[in-house]
Amino acid sequence: MLTTMGFEAGSCVLVTGAGSGIGRAIALGAADLGVAVAAWDLDLAAVTSLARESDGDVLPVEADAGDPASVAAALDRTLAWRIPGMLVNNAGPSSQRPRPFADGVVGVLGLVELVTTSWLDRVRERAEAIVNVASIAGTVIGGGVSWYSAAKAGVLGYTRYLAAEAPFGVRVNAIAPGLVETPRMKEFLPSETGKRMVGRTPRGRAVQPAEVAAAVLFLASPAAAGITGAVVPVDAGLSVTV
Repeated sequence: MLTTMGFEAGSCVLVTGAGSGIGRAIALGAADLGVAVAAWDLDLAAVTSLARESDGDVLPVEADAGDPASVAAALDRTLAWRIPGMLVNNAGPSSQRPRPFADGVVGVLGLVELVTTSWLDRVRERAEAIVNVASIAGTVIGGGVSWYSAAKAGVLGYTRYLAAEAPFGVRVNAIAPGLVETPRMKEFLPSETGKRMVGRTPRGRAVQPAEVAAAVLFLASPAAAGITGAVVPVDAGLSVTV
């Protein structure tokens, strides 16, 4: 079971923010396991490139996860193709962009809630699992961006709420990545602060996107059937050093 994580033939996952970084790694990892992937992103060219690169069954979908009309249209396109029994809420703004506090918090939580409730309403009894991508900025490390830390802490609270209250028996978990080598982090990691933080990790390095993807796919899979309401840090041990 652990080789394939127990995914059944015909399984399908919806991944938001699949065009780059962690989302792209999740989509590619799922396709490698034989899971069909509805790859949503604002950048249609990025997910189209992803679909060409993958040897699996990938549907590229242009979608703004924070816009109700765009989410509805993207679900129409997705459901005409497959029924995704699994949802990965990965899309969200970068912590590197300045934002007003309220806009940042509402923006992050709003898009996670919008996609989740829209998906549950359309998929209903076929819903199996949700994995929300949070951050160690919302667990034990505050970081230097107030809205981002507060928003990611909110994602964890929403995860626990859904695990207890979600209909149809759907499992809901979250991951909390640390310093991950993604395009968004390419300027921070070589900085003095970035190098200092990486040096504090027990693994002595940043996390790779594929390592985050492996944790996400495990939590989404039948192999994790007994797990719901959990938060899994994927941070090379950074959070245990504070």
